Amino acid sequence: MTENHPLPKVTIMIPTFNQENYIEEAIKSALMQNYPNLEIIIGDDCSTDRTGEIAKRYVSEKVIYFRNEKNLGRVGNYHHIAHDLATGEWAINLDGDDYFTDSSFITNAITNIRNVEKKGKNVVAYCYKNPKIDKYDKEYDTIRINENSILMEGKTYFLNYYNIRTFSHPSIIFNLPKGKEIQLYTIPHQASDFHSLIRLFIIGNIILDKREISYWRVHGNNTTIIESEDKQKQAIQTFNEIETFAKSFCSEDEIHTWKKNMIKYAYKDYVNTYVTTHRNFRTFLFLIRYPKFTKRYFANWFHFIWGRSK
Repeated sequence: MTENHPLPKVTIMIPTFNQENYIEEAIKSALMQNYPNLEIIIGDDCSTDRTGEIAKRYVSEKVIYFRNEKNLGRVGNYHHIAHDLATGEWAINLDGDDYFTDSSFITNAITNIRNVEKKGKNVVAYCYKNPKIDKYDKEYDTIRINENSILMEGKTYFLNYYNIRTFSHPSIIFNLPKGKEIQLYTIPHQASDFHSLIRLFIIGNIILDKREISYWRVHGNNTTIIESEDKQKQAIQTFNEIETFAKSFCSEDEIHTWKKNMIKYAYKDYVNTYVTTHRNFRTFLFLIRYPKFTKRYFANWFHFIWGRSK
């Protein structure tokens, strides 16, 4: 909580670079939040288009615009905002080309977090976009909060991630001071958000909520749409670094099982990405080797034969 406000400050971090067509919608979606103790920080990574001009229109007591002296790159900009600019007790990252769709999700999350903490539970993150919480409630050791949300030990989420597989960066409100302690956004590639927050989850409890509160925009300029080979290599590097961190909290057997299953999961993801973006002999081999009687599988065959997919 801040000195003059009974509710904890929440920082919405908006990292951006050359997103003149999207930045206004991102800012407006942050401003529509009904939570009263809010800080919005726009971190402009030396845009060369009209992004800065548009963002500056919204500068106010609540909205801070900061332009980096030099281009830091996607992850460097994330790190700079989180570690050097943000002052909230809680934070959420909204890329400048994405936007929120729910005006009360922060209010809802902070209310639930405070109620759980009153019962002596340490909460490090509130994660929206988890539609299968009813399933998790039966399979894992959880505490039901209400019809939309459950409390889960972060270590349980971590060890079973290869089954859960729901992680949406712009849908996660996290404890910023605790995040700074473990160093957020430090590996310079696509999986830096997962690497940061999954380590944070391990050290406390998380709340999973089934509702969707943000929109991740997919377009040709996404930095997260990368070659599948690079994605596979980055995944393995990420798992190795998480493994090192997790050794202080999990047994060797637990970590071994987690890593083995995560590598399988990453490989399947690699295969799926490859067959949906390539038409060559390797695509044919993947389709033969990993048959699945699903719509996506037959759509991949359609794409392979006719060069387009639905």
